[in-house]
Amino acid sequence: MSDLSYISSLTNQAQSTISTEKAKSGLSGLGKTSTKEELENAAKSFEAYFVEQMLKEVKETFVDEEDSDPTVSQMKDFYMDSTIQSLAETLVDEFGGNFTEDMVEQMARNYGIDISEDTK
Repeated sequence: MSDLSYISSLTNQAQSTISTEKAKSGLSGLGKTSTKEELENAAKSFEAYFVEQMLKEVKETFVDEEDSDPTVSQMKDFYMDSTIQSLAETLVDEFGGNFTEDMVEQMARNYGIDISEDTK
């Protein structure tokens, strides 16, 4: 493995770790005193993470990895990952809903939170 391939691999792993940590951080602060809004935000970040991973897999299916310049390939991968993350968040905000609502209801049951009070 060349040095640039190794660096590109590390960059991709770092991007993936950042996405994973973002999804985890949304869930880590939840408890019995959480509001419906906090549950919704956590569910949306979790749903966006799943959509992001799906889009990355789709990208791998269509992208030809044979670039002549490894540096260009590394930068392209970095910006592509950032774009995919942003697209995933937008898709969840625009078209998500059922999954988010189901997760909010499940988290409310798990934490014993009465979310009916927050909707009034």
